Formats: sequence, C-alpha cells, structure tokens
Amino acid sequence: MLNKGSGTVGGHLPQKFICVAIIFSLIFTPVISSEEDMNVLFDEFDCIKSTSNEMLLPPLSPIDMVLEETMFRRCSIREFSDEMVTIEDLSTILWAAYGYRDDGKRTVPPVDETYGVKIYVLLKNESLKLDVYTYDALNHSLLFLKKISSMNFAQYKAPAYIGLVWDKNKSDNENYICGEIGGIGQNIAFAANALNLGSVVNADILPWAYLSNIGLPDNEIPKILMPLGHPRFSYNFKYRPWDFSLLPKIKRSDMSLTESISQRMNSSSWSGSLTKQEQYQMIWSTYGFSYLLDKAESDFYYHIDRHRTVPSAHGYYPLRMYYVTEKGIYQYHPNVLLYLTSTPFIDFAGLPILSYIEKMDNGDQRDDLASACLKPALSEAPLVIIPVLDLDRTRPEGGDDFSGEEMRWMWYYEAAASAYNVQLVSTAWDLSSNMFPIEQKNEICSILSLNSDSYDPLFLVPVGE
Repeated sequence: MLNKGSGTVGGHLPQKFICVAIIFSLIFTPVISSEEDMNVLFDEFDCIKSTSNEMLLPPLSPIDMVLEETMFRRCSIREFSDEMVTIEDLSTILWAAYGYRDDGKRTVPPVDETYGVKIYVLLKNESLKLDVYTYDALNHSLLFLKKISSMNFAQYKAPAYIGLVWDKNKSDNENYICGEIGGIGQNIAFAANALNLGSVVNADILPWAYLSNIGLPDNEIPKILMPLGHPRFSYNFKYRPWDFSLLPKIKRSDMSLTESISQRMNSSSWSGSLTKQEQYQMIWSTYGFSYLLDKAESDFYYHIDRHRTVPSAHGYYPLRMYYVTEKGIYQYHPNVLLYLTSTPFIDFAGLPILSYIEKMDNGDQRDDLASACLKPALSEAPLVIIPVLDLDRTRPEGGDDFSGEEMRWMWYYEAAASAYNVQLVSTAWDLSSNMFPIEQKNEICSILSLNSDSYDPLFLVPVGE
C-alpha cells in the first residue's frame, strides 16, 4: 500500500464482490476488472490515472547523497516496521531500478544489448492483501493486475515487495538476464537506503519461492524478490574507517547517486592512464568493505557490523577479483584479517580493514586478453577488472551447494552487481567503462593461470579515460 498523507492505494473491494471473494479465495485470486471497481482503488489516493487500471507515478525526487556514501551504507534489511512506503519514494526507487533517463536510455545497462526483465510491485493494503502491479517503465506507471493473499507470502514481512522476473520471450540467456538484474538490485538497494528505507535480495527459489503465487505466464521465470519498507530499527552508522592498508583511502566524489545513474554511459574505447587513487576506487567498489560500522539494533539471529559493496547469496562471497594493467595481473583481497577468523568473507565484529593487492603475474597481458575476447580496444584500457567465480567457495562444508550450472545465474547476478558499481564510480570520477560477459572462458583462465574446472570468469570490466 502507498501512503500520501492519509490517502492510500489498495482499499477494500466493493460489497458485491465480498461473497465471491470468500468462496473463491482458496482457488482463484479475485481480480478487479471494471472501471467502477478500479475507481474505488484510485479515488483513495491523490494520483493521476491515464486508464482504469494505470496509476501514473509522480516524478522522481533526486537523491543528493554522494555515490560512495550510498555504497558505504549498503546493507540488507530483514526487519520492517508497519509504516507504508510513500508514492514519492516508490516512484524514485522504481525509476532507479529500471526507469528511463532524460536521454532515453534506461537506468541500468543490459548485458547482451537485450533487456529481458519484468518488474512486479506488490503493495500491502488495508484488508491485509497484496495489490499486484507491473511497472511500466516507459510511462513510469503502475498497471494493476489483481489482489492476492498476503498470508505466507515472502520470507520477510514488509509493506511492499519488488519482484524481478526473467521474460524468456525477450531473452533466452538466463545468466545474462540475471546479470542485468544485478544492476537493478544495486540501484534498489542504494536508493532505498538513501531514502531511509531498506531491502534485501532474496533468490525466489524453493523453499523461498513466492512470486509464482502471482500467477505468472509460462514465459516469465521469477528470480529475485526484494521486500521494501522502513527498517524496524533506525539506521545507526558510525564512521570507523580503520583502514590500515598501504593502499589509497577511499574518497567521496562530488557526484550524487541520481547523477551517477543519470550520466552512466557504456563506452567502446578506453585509453589514457589512471591515478592510483582512481584505480583503487574502481577496484574497491567491486567487493570492498564499508568505512561505516552498522550499530543499528536488530532482533535477527545475526548482525553484520561492516558491510560490503555488494550482497552475496548465503554470505558466500565466492568471487575473486582480478585485474589487468600494463604492469601485470593482480588479485584484490578486500580484508586479509578476515582470513584469520571462522568467517573469512563476512565481518561480524567490525574489524579494521587490511586490504591487499597480490601480484599474480608480470608483464602486459592486455593484448592477449583483447585477442582472446575478440575485443581489440581492451589492449588500450589502463584497467580491466575480471570477476572470477571460485567454485569451491560456492559449496562450503556444511552449507548449501550452489556450484551447479543451474545456480550459476546467482553468481552472474553478484558479478554484474560488482561490475555495475564500477560503472557508477567511473562515472562519478569522469572516467569511461563497460561490462562484457566472457564467452572464451578457457582462454581467460589460461591468461590468469587458473584451472577452468575450478574457476569460472564471468565478466570483463574495462575502465579508462
């Protein structure tokens, strides 16, 4: 349900539908189809409607928070208050997720030049049901579909949900579409947090599969469900950089989140040189740790004190971040102090940060990289970041095994989320970048001296002037 003052979207059905709804509630989902019935919904809320089932969203409210600050604040929220999400905030978040910019481009890039995501929005109403909408990005509006029961829906209870669905009619590549969803998820997380809302990325898979309750057509495959709402406990971040590494310290740019999203471009050539500061800003954005400690209260069974720039399924963080420059091949270790703990990739204690760059090979390998990927421009890129999936980390002892090809889409999501961060940060630092899926995996593993049976390189992320 949407709040605007005392008004709401999603009131009660007219009296004549009540008996029918009771009889069929366990079999069919009641659908409001007539204009009279839809007017009951929309008259409760001060908004513009262009047709009987379309609600035009208000213009987005620019988010002035500096980009790097939104990355510092990125975290997963699983406990929500009953306060409803305003129409203004929802409008801004949906635009950031998948809307159109003033230049006609979308807010997130596709992986293979084909957009293949459909967004569903579910809003709790006063009758404890969920109003189901689809997001029409072109018109920046919500199209009402139906009501469903809110009972037993979603792993975490919230006043709103955003469902990210793969439309197989638009693309047949599950991994690439889930890479596209990775950018969408990052924008939702950044925008929600900056608006003092919260969310968490949930893979919509058994036993946590809920989007199928909507009644999706056969060509639509649910992938991610993100609850959205006000955190039950207010944010309480403390600035504790405690960065003891010899690498440059992360700096805040002058560009806001909205400006970065609005100005992000996919470039086809990259040249020049990067300063050490610029280079490390890009590398940190892929997988680094926040300079903020999260001191918010929580009743959840665990609490992470120092978050990372992207989320990870089950907290596995199975990606290795390699990068190539004219001087050699390197691997980024976000915090080597965690290797001394029982949770080497998650910081539950707010430890100091000791990042480390390990040189893996000498010499300029960019020509080999360009040749292997059939992208000549890579040979001139001063920085090429390569997220590589370490399959052993996707099947830890005692944990769920997510190493199979059928689950690879989850790691494409995570790798693309890290690559999308680079695109935003490169924009904020007046640099150019892009993201390409890797098809020549054996060749890339050979360049990185990795066994292709144990490692899966997912993307190339070139950065330059």
